[in-house]
Amino acid sequence: MPTEKNTSLPGLKEKRYQQKKNIIGDLYRAGELSKPEICRLTNMTTPTISKIIEELIKEGWVIDKGPGLSIGGKRPHIFSLNPDSAYIMGVDMGRELLKIAIFNLHRRIIGEIQIFPSLLEKTKDNNVLINDLKLKIEKSLIDLKIPRAKIKVAGFSFPGLLDNDGNSFTYLNFKDTNIRAVLENMLNIPIFLDNDSSIMAMAEHSFGIAKDAQHALCVNVNECIGLGMILNSRPYNGYKGMAGEFGHIRITDQEQLCYCGKTGCLETIASGRAIIKAAQTAIEKGKITALSSKELLTFTDIIKAANKDDIFAIELLQKAGSKIGEALASLIHLFNPELIVIGGEITAAHNIIIPAIQQAIDKYTITRLKNHCVIKISPLSDHACILGTLSLVMEHLHYDSNSSFSLY
Repeated sequence: MPTEKNTSLPGLKEKRYQQKKNIIGDLYRAGELSKPEICRLTNMTTPTISKIIEELIKEGWVIDKGPGLSIGGKRPHIFSLNPDSAYIMGVDMGRELLKIAIFNLHRRIIGEIQIFPSLLEKTKDNNVLINDLKLKIEKSLIDLKIPRAKIKVAGFSFPGLLDNDGNSFTYLNFKDTNIRAVLENMLNIPIFLDNDSSIMAMAEHSFGIAKDAQHALCVNVNECIGLGMILNSRPYNGYKGMAGEFGHIRITDQEQLCYCGKTGCLETIASGRAIIKAAQTAIEKGKITALSSKELLTFTDIIKAANKDDIFAIELLQKAGSKIGEALASLIHLFNPELIVIGGEITAAHNIIIPAIQQAIDKYTITRLKNHCVIKISPLSDHACILGTLSLVMEHLHYDSNSSFSLY
């Protein structure tokens, strides 16, 4: 691991290692830089930069892309990272699907995203889940022909409640350790992890529709409901990293018990699970709908039925959208966002859900605040979380100056 390499180096060699680490980090963030630009970023002299760049080219880390555009005088040479000198792994451990992607240093996915059935809701045995994950990672690397040694770091997306220390309180919770420590021990590389809704917000801010937004709320509506926040152009996770439990805002006086142990949560009436439950109850009571013939009803079934003009399915989604909009009205009053992004499986019915959300926001929100907030559908679709794992790694590389993590 990079931390072991760093601490084992003596004196001048350690200094040179740190210098190379910083230059590689700057090139990764910027994409391309000239020597004068690297000098300004690192506060190193031109002769020092020239020597280090020459060494990094010989080591296979840096590519000389030739002369760039002139800014007056001689055209400066432009340098970038060799995209295949190291790789970053992204893992999205969803409730239904497990997705694995390998990114090169130009932030491109190598080959295709590897998709497998998830065991997350099929077993509570942590050993089974971890062993299954290990096997699928190994299979992915073999299928993509990626040398294990080139994977320098991994970003993980998990559903449920997680904290900054790497503890998961919904899935994969351990008595004497935490999921980050388990994964780092298994893969022998640095691991960064976060909640799937926070990851979605990072993806939208890096690659999606919130790229230019300074204040954005990203609502993730699947079987459950989550929230990721971008405040002052930075991801916001709260004191212990557990902010964004939007689905557990109390929104109704109905005493329906939520799986969190409380009553009246938004999730009890507007999540995919709640919508399925409402549909099943109505069908059992004789409700006429195209869904009646379904033995095992899913959220996808309801969305498809609504898109085929099934009135009952449309009403279910509209009711959910109205409650989501009512809850979002409170967040608009609290955060004054410029943008709300709706993501998750619900986006497949955006023509139905967005008008219902907007109508509730119009009803419950102060006009001056409402008029400055736009609602948009996520363009990243099902790949928001896997892209967000790369954003998570980029976030730590960019902002965590005290971290010993580096690509080098």
